[in-house]
Amino acid sequence: MPMPTNLSSAPGEAAWAGYIQATHRYTLTYVMGSAPDAGSLSDLVMNITPDSGTTTFNGSAPAYSTVVAFSGGVSGGGIRCCFNAVPAASALTTNYYLMNPYVPLGIVSGAGTPYGVVTNLVPLPTTLTVGESGILADLTYYHDSTRTVTDADETVAHSVMVNDSTTLLFCLSATFSNVTAQGLTDGMANGAESDCYAVGSAGNVTLASVTFGAVRFE
Repeated sequence: MPMPTNLSSAPGEAAWAGYIQATHRYTLTYVMGSAPDAGSLSDLVMNITPDSGTTTFNGSAPAYSTVVAFSGGVSGGGIRCCFNAVPAASALTTNYYLMNPYVPLGIVSGAGTPYGVVTNLVPLPTTLTVGESGILADLTYYHDSTRTVTDADETVAHSVMVNDSTTLLFCLSATFSNVTAQGLTDGMANGAESDCYAVGSAGNVTLASVTFGAVRFE
Protein backbone atom coordinates (compact mmCIF):
# COMPACT_ATOMS: atom_id res chain seq x y z
CA MET A 1 0.00 0.00 0.00
CA PRO A 2 1.26 3.54 -0.72
CA MET A 3 2.43 5.60 2.21
CA PRO A 4 -0.12 8.24 3.33
CA THR A 5 0.66 11.74 2.08
CA ASN A 6 1.50 14.32 4.71
CA LEU A 7 -0.95 17.21 5.01
CA SER A 8 0.55 20.22 3.21
CA SER A 9 -2.00 22.99 3.86
CA ALA A 10 -4.74 23.89 6.33
CA PRO A 11 -6.91 26.88 7.27
CA GLY A 12 -4.95 29.73 8.89
CA GLU A 13 -6.56 32.91 10.23
CA ALA A 14 -10.05 31.41 10.59
CA ALA A 15 -8.67 28.35 12.40
CA TRP A 16 -6.70 30.48 14.83
CA ALA A 17 -9.64 32.79 15.49
CA GLY A 18 -11.78 29.76 16.29
CA TYR A 19 -9.12 28.36 18.57
CA ILE A 20 -8.75 31.44 20.77
CA GLN A 21 -12.53 31.84 20.98
CA ALA A 22 -12.92 28.39 22.54
CA THR A 23 -12.07 27.01 25.98
CA HIS A 24 -9.07 24.68 26.25
CA ARG A 25 -7.14 22.98 29.01
CA TYR A 26 -3.75 21.31 28.54
CA THR A 27 -1.33 19.48 30.80
CA LEU A 28 2.11 19.31 29.20
CA THR A 29 5.01 17.21 30.50
CA TYR A 30 8.70 18.07 30.44
CA VAL A 31 10.38 16.03 27.70
CA MET A 32 13.84 17.51 27.06
CA GLY A 33 16.29 20.31 27.75
CA SER A 34 18.17 21.63 30.73
CA ALA A 35 16.40 23.44 33.53
CA PRO A 36 18.20 25.77 35.95
CA ASP A 37 17.03 23.58 38.82
CA ALA A 38 15.75 20.09 38.05
CA GLY A 39 13.85 20.09 41.30
CA SER A 40 11.78 23.03 40.10
CA LEU A 41 10.28 21.14 37.15
CA SER A 42 6.62 20.13 37.13
CA ASP A 43 3.87 19.61 34.59
CA LEU A 44 2.91 22.76 32.72
CA VAL A 45 -0.85 23.34 32.99
CA MET A 46 -2.51 25.82 30.66
CA ASN A 47 -6.11 27.04 30.64
CA ILE A 48 -7.52 29.18 27.81
CA THR A 49 -10.83 30.92 28.53
CA PRO A 50 -12.43 33.48 26.17
CA ASP A 51 -14.46 36.37 27.58
CA SER A 52 -18.01 36.55 26.26
CA GLY A 53 -18.06 40.36 26.15
CA THR A 54 -16.08 43.05 24.36
CA THR A 55 -14.21 46.14 25.46
CA THR A 56 -11.84 48.80 24.12
CA PHE A 57 -8.10 48.20 24.12
CA ASN A 58 -5.65 51.02 23.39
CA GLY A 59 -8.39 52.88 21.50
CA SER A 60 -9.52 49.90 19.38
CA ALA A 61 -13.02 48.42 19.65
CA PRO A 62 -14.81 46.11 19.82
CA ALA A 63 -11.91 44.25 21.41
CA TYR A 64 -12.43 40.61 22.30
CA SER A 65 -10.31 39.00 24.99
CA THR A 66 -9.07 35.59 26.04
CA VAL A 67 -7.54 34.79 29.42
CA VAL A 68 -4.55 32.45 29.42
CA ALA A 69 -3.58 30.98 32.80
CA PHE A 70 -0.40 29.00 33.37
CA SER A 71 0.77 27.05 36.38
CA GLY A 72 3.76 24.81 36.97
CA GLY A 73 6.56 24.45 34.44
CA VAL A 74 9.83 25.86 35.73
CA SER A 75 9.86 28.03 38.82
CA GLY A 76 11.23 31.48 38.08
CA GLY A 77 11.19 31.04 34.30
CA GLY A 78 9.45 33.36 31.86
CA ILE A 79 6.94 31.52 29.69
CA ARG A 80 4.54 32.68 27.04
CA CYS A 81 1.92 31.44 24.64
CA CYS A 82 -0.18 32.80 21.85
CA PHE A 83 1.17 36.38 21.71
CA ASN A 84 1.14 36.17 25.49
CA ALA A 85 3.99 37.25 27.80
CA VAL A 86 3.88 35.43 31.10
CA PRO A 87 6.58 36.67 33.50
CA ALA A 88 6.29 33.96 36.17
CA ALA A 89 5.89 30.22 36.62
CA SER A 90 2.33 30.74 37.79
CA ALA A 91 0.58 33.58 36.00
CA LEU A 92 -2.51 34.86 34.26
CA THR A 93 -2.69 37.22 31.31
CA THR A 94 -5.35 38.54 28.95
CA ASN A 95 -4.96 38.70 25.16
CA TYR A 96 -6.91 41.43 23.35
CA TYR A 97 -7.81 41.22 19.66
CA LEU A 98 -10.29 42.15 16.95
CA MET A 99 -12.31 39.56 15.06
CA ASN A 100 -13.38 39.07 11.44
CA PRO A 101 -10.52 39.16 10.66
CA TYR A 102 -8.45 38.27 13.70
CA VAL A 103 -6.11 41.15 14.61
CA PRO A 104 -4.04 40.93 17.82
CA LEU A 105 -3.97 44.18 19.79
CA GLY A 106 -1.99 43.46 22.93
CA ILE A 107 -1.45 41.53 26.14
CA VAL A 108 -1.90 42.52 29.77
CA SER A 109 -0.85 40.54 32.83
CA GLY A 110 -3.33 39.75 35.56
CA ALA A 111 -1.90 42.54 37.70
CA GLY A 112 -1.77 45.03 34.82
CA THR A 113 2.02 44.78 34.59
CA PRO A 114 3.54 44.26 32.04
CA TYR A 115 1.23 45.93 29.51
CA GLY A 116 1.99 44.85 25.93
CA VAL A 117 0.87 46.65 22.75
CA VAL A 118 1.16 45.34 19.19
CA THR A 119 3.10 47.97 17.22
CA ASN A 120 3.51 46.21 13.87
CA LEU A 121 1.42 43.45 12.34
CA VAL A 122 1.41 41.11 9.35
CA PRO A 123 -1.98 39.33 9.09
CA LEU A 124 -2.09 35.60 9.60
CA PRO A 125 -2.30 33.81 6.23
CA THR A 126 -5.75 32.65 5.15
CA THR A 127 -4.16 29.27 4.38
CA LEU A 128 -1.19 27.75 6.20
CA THR A 129 1.21 26.04 3.78
CA VAL A 130 4.10 23.76 4.76
CA GLY A 131 7.39 25.57 4.25
CA GLU A 132 6.18 29.11 4.84
CA SER A 133 7.57 31.34 7.57
CA GLY A 134 7.88 35.00 8.49
CA ILE A 135 7.38 37.74 11.06
CA LEU A 136 3.80 38.21 12.27
CA ALA A 137 4.00 40.93 14.90
CA ASP A 138 6.14 43.26 16.97
CA LEU A 139 5.11 44.29 20.48
CA THR A 140 6.32 46.82 22.98
CA TYR A 141 5.81 46.12 26.68
CA TYR A 142 5.30 48.87 29.21
CA HIS A 143 5.15 48.91 33.00
CA ASP A 144 1.44 49.77 32.87
CA SER A 145 -1.32 51.23 30.73
CA THR A 146 0.08 54.77 30.98
CA ARG A 147 2.83 53.58 28.59
CA THR A 148 5.35 55.97 30.12
CA VAL A 149 7.94 53.38 31.21
CA THR A 150 9.13 50.70 28.76
CA ASP A 151 9.68 47.09 29.85
CA ALA A 152 10.78 45.20 26.73
CA ASP A 153 10.24 44.40 23.04
CA GLU A 154 8.93 41.21 21.46
CA THR A 155 8.97 39.88 17.89
CA VAL A 156 6.64 37.02 16.95
CA ALA A 157 7.39 34.84 13.92
CA HIS A 158 5.57 31.84 12.49
CA SER A 159 6.60 28.73 10.61
CA VAL A 160 4.63 25.83 9.13
CA MET A 161 6.11 22.34 9.05
CA VAL A 162 5.20 18.78 8.16
CA ASN A 163 3.56 16.82 10.96
CA ASP A 164 1.59 13.83 9.66
CA SER A 165 -1.12 12.83 7.17
CA THR A 166 -3.93 14.58 9.04
CA THR A 167 -2.26 17.67 10.57
CA LEU A 168 0.54 20.15 9.92
CA LEU A 169 2.59 21.91 12.58
CA PHE A 170 2.07 25.66 13.05
CA CYS A 171 4.65 27.25 15.35
CA LEU A 172 4.68 30.73 16.90
CA SER A 173 8.15 31.78 18.02
CA ALA A 174 8.68 34.81 20.23
CA THR A 175 11.93 36.65 20.86
CA PHE A 176 12.03 39.02 23.84
CA SER A 177 14.72 41.70 23.76
CA ASN A 178 15.75 45.11 25.08
CA VAL A 179 14.46 44.32 28.56
CA THR A 180 14.90 47.37 30.76
CA ALA A 181 15.62 47.60 34.47
CA GLN A 182 11.90 48.14 35.03
CA GLY A 183 11.16 45.13 32.82
CA LEU A 184 13.41 42.96 34.96
CA THR A 185 11.59 44.19 38.06
CA ASP A 186 8.29 43.36 36.35
CA GLY A 187 9.46 39.79 35.71
CA MET A 188 10.51 39.95 32.06
CA ALA A 189 13.77 38.63 30.60
CA ASN A 190 15.55 38.49 27.26
CA GLY A 191 15.01 35.12 25.61
CA ALA A 192 13.01 33.09 23.12
CA GLU A 193 10.12 30.64 23.12
CA SER A 194 8.23 28.56 20.59
CA ASP A 195 4.66 27.25 20.88
CA CYS A 196 3.60 24.70 18.27
CA TYR A 197 0.10 23.62 17.27
CA ALA A 198 -1.22 20.71 15.22
CA VAL A 199 -3.72 22.07 12.67
CA GLY A 200 -6.03 19.78 10.68
CA SER A 201 -7.59 20.26 7.26
CA ALA A 202 -10.92 21.20 8.87
CA GLY A 203 -9.26 23.95 10.93
CA ASN A 204 -9.10 22.07 14.22
CA VAL A 205 -6.17 23.35 16.35
CA THR A 206 -4.47 21.56 19.27
CA LEU A 207 -1.45 22.72 21.27
CA ALA A 208 1.38 20.26 20.65
CA SER A 209 4.36 21.67 22.55
CA VAL A 210 5.80 24.65 24.42
CA THR A 211 9.54 25.27 24.36
CA PHE A 212 11.05 28.10 26.36
CA GLY A 213 14.72 28.56 26.99
CA ALA A 214 16.21 25.08 26.81
CA VAL A 215 13.14 23.38 28.24
CA ARG A 216 10.44 21.65 26.22
CA PHE A 217 6.99 20.45 27.29
CA GLU A 218 4.55 18.45 25.21
